[in-house]
Amino acid sequence: MAQSSRIIVLYVAAGGGHRAAAGAVAEAARTRGLDVEVVDALELTPAWFARAYVGAHLRSTEHAPGLYGQGYAALDQRHAVVDGVRGAFDRAVGRGLLRYVAEQRPLAIIATHFFPLEILGHARRTGALQIPVVGVVTDYAAHAFWAEPGVDRFCAPAGRAARDLVRHGVSPDAVVATGIPIRAAFGAIPTLTPPAPGAPIEVLVTSGGFGVGPMAEIVRSFSGVREARLTIVCGDNATRVAEARRVAAEVGVHAEVVGFERDMARRVAAAHVIVGKPGGLTVSESLAAGRPMVLVGACPGQEMMNQRWLVEQGAAVACEAAAAGRTVAALGAQSALASLATEARALAAPRSAARVLHVALRLSDHHHASQPLAA
Repeated sequence: MAQSSRIIVLYVAAGGGHRAAAGAVAEAARTRGLDVEVVDALELTPAWFARAYVGAHLRSTEHAPGLYGQGYAALDQRHAVVDGVRGAFDRAVGRGLLRYVAEQRPLAIIATHFFPLEILGHARRTGALQIPVVGVVTDYAAHAFWAEPGVDRFCAPAGRAARDLVRHGVSPDAVVATGIPIRAAFGAIPTLTPPAPGAPIEVLVTSGGFGVGPMAEIVRSFSGVREARLTIVCGDNATRVAEARRVAAEVGVHAEVVGFERDMARRVAAAHVIVGKPGGLTVSESLAAGRPMVLVGACPGQEMMNQRWLVEQGAAVACEAAAAGRTVAALGAQSALASLATEARALAAPRSAARVLHVALRLSDHHHASQPLAA
C-alpha cells in the first residue's frame, strides 16, 4: 500500500481546548496545501469508554474540582506499576485507534491530548507502528501522563511545560518549544485600543467549549458596574445560555449571550478584556491577540498552574468570581488595560501551529529518508 500524503491530527473531546488546538494545526496544514484529517481519538474506542472518559472529566472539574486537583497532583509522576496498568488498559480500548492510523499510513500523527500517546508510543517502541508521532502539550505545565516513551517529539510552551517533560523522563532533544497551537486569526488581531473616556469597557466572558465555570457569579458581579458591557460566550451548553440570560436580566447587566461561537477571534478582537477560566487555549489565544485577562474559577491542576504563570508574567490578574466586575472596573479606572495587553502580546506564540506542523514534517522527511528503497 502506498504512503498517503495526509497528516492525522488526534484530539480528545475532554474540554474544548484540545479540539481547538487540533483545528489550529489542521488550519496550518491546509495553508501548506496538505491533506489533513482531524479525528476525535475516542471515536475509535468503545462507546462506553468514550462516554465514561469525557463524562468523568467534565463532572470532576465542574462539581469536584478539589478532588480533581488531588488526583492531578497524586498522579503527576511516572510510576512503573500505575503506568503499566493504565497502559495495558488504554491499549486494550485503543486497538481500533492503532489499527485505523496504521491503515491510513499518514506522513505523521499529531496528538493534542495525552490519551493517544500511550497507545501510539508503545506501538512505536515495539515496531508495530512505522509513522512518526508528535505530542502537543496544551497547557503551560505538563503532567506526567504526557511523557510517554516512544513518542518521537513533544511540542510544548517554553519554560515550565518543557522542563516538566524532561523531569518526567523525556529526552531534552525530543522537546521542541513551539508554543500551544492557535489559529492564525488571533495573532492578526490589532493592538488593543483602550476605551475612550466615557465609553464602555467591552468585556468578553468565556466558559470554554462546554460552558464550564462560575458563569452566574461572574454575571452577578457586574451588577452596578455601569462602565462595562458584556459579551458572554457559554459554549455548547444550552442550560448555561439560559442561566446567563436569566441572571443578566435579574441584575440589570447589559449583556449579549451566545452559545458555541465558531469565530472566537472576532469576539476577542472586539473586547478590551477577557474574563474566564485559564484554560491553555483561552490563555494562548488571548496572549496572541494582546488582550489582558481577569482569571476566575481556575480548577486545581493545570488551570491553576496556567493562572500562576500568567499572573507572574504581568499579563493578567486573578480574583474570585464575585469580584470580577469590580476588578474590571478598577483596571479601567487605573488605565491598566494597555500595560497588561502589552505584557500579554510579549508572551505570545502566534505562529505556534505552523511550528508544530514543521516539527511533524521534519520527522516525516527524516523517517522516509532512513527507510530502505523498495526492490
